[in-house]
Amino acid sequence: MSLRRARQDLDHITSWILLVVTTATIVTGLVVHLWDLHEFSWHTYAGYAMIAAVIVHLTLNSRQLFAYSSFRLRRLFGPRSGPPRTPARKPSRAPVGAAATTKSVLLSRRGLVGLTLGGTAGFLMGGGVARARPTLSEGNDLGVTYHHWSSDPGAIDAVGALRNLGRQPPPYKSYDVRTVVLERPSLAGGLTTEEAILRRQSVRAYSAEPISGAELSRVLLMTGGHTAGGRRSHPSSGALYPIETYVVVHNVEDVAPGVYHYGPERHVLHELRSGDFREYVVRHGLNQGFLGECAAVVYLTMIFQRMRFKYGERSYRYGVIEAGHLGQNLYLAATSLGLGACAVGAYDDRGINDLLGVDGVEEVSVYLLSLGRTG
Repeated sequence: MSLRRARQDLDHITSWILLVVTTATIVTGLVVHLWDLHEFSWHTYAGYAMIAAVIVHLTLNSRQLFAYSSFRLRRLFGPRSGPPRTPARKPSRAPVGAAATTKSVLLSRRGLVGLTLGGTAGFLMGGGVARARPTLSEGNDLGVTYHHWSSDPGAIDAVGALRNLGRQPPPYKSYDVRTVVLERPSLAGGLTTEEAILRRQSVRAYSAEPISGAELSRVLLMTGGHTAGGRRSHPSSGALYPIETYVVVHNVEDVAPGVYHYGPERHVLHELRSGDFREYVVRHGLNQGFLGECAAVVYLTMIFQRMRFKYGERSYRYGVIEAGHLGQNLYLAATSLGLGACAVGAYDDRGINDLLGVDGVEEVSVYLLSLGRTG
């Protein structure tokens, strides 16, 4: 009798431990994901403790589990003839002089299933106790650190509604400014795709001859404009399009010098600033002189929230990949027309953000490309 009582006490204690460690696993899993604490060891310890408690609990209750499973299988698949049999029950023994009491069960089968499902959810939210995380050595830069921390989208994507990542912003920027309507360019002429790819190169020497408004229109359309069927000229994760296109015009026929935003939905230029900005562009382009000699400089910015609400920390990865798509489009479009282009990643972010009128927090410049007639 004492051995049976000890087994029951151990079962009850294990149930309480299972309840505590399962709750801890869920809570620490949420902490891991919401604050990106991928090396949060308490979640790992809670997960292992929960596994141990589950194993002990199942071991202590294996006889009941197998008996109930066998009973249910007989009811489902066994013969149905004859009246149902009521199993005989052993009379319960009540202590002398005391009323008989019903045996209390601390954790029912339904409760065990609920705890198991809850623990599983905690594992998924935190990435699992066995989830391998790379060990970062001292001296790694922030880019390497970010890459490793965002290296696994995780099962949280399936339950992304649990995270408050904000709302989806409008797909297009709007300005109440003067607009320059670009003519829909003719797509006839120019090099084939194969020829443009083979001839593509970075050009840093430009002539003083301007490019035409039609050439600028065609390059912008091919870079990030709307194509047939309402599609865009470049791929985008989730078709969310976080990249915006700006143009600083130096020497383009029919378009006055100034700073413009390209509106792909209407194929127009929104005039943000008028005037000659060559000196400013060169100075904040780390004194790369060709940025002032070309006909125009195309700037690409990223609006984080257009992807962040859906993809979280991986949205930055997808955004810079998309900027690369637009950059290659511009290279090939320019080469097909006999123009030159050169991509630049080294520049003063703050100065360029100020020039384009973006806050540098929710929208930032990520890429720029020169465009002009080759020298």
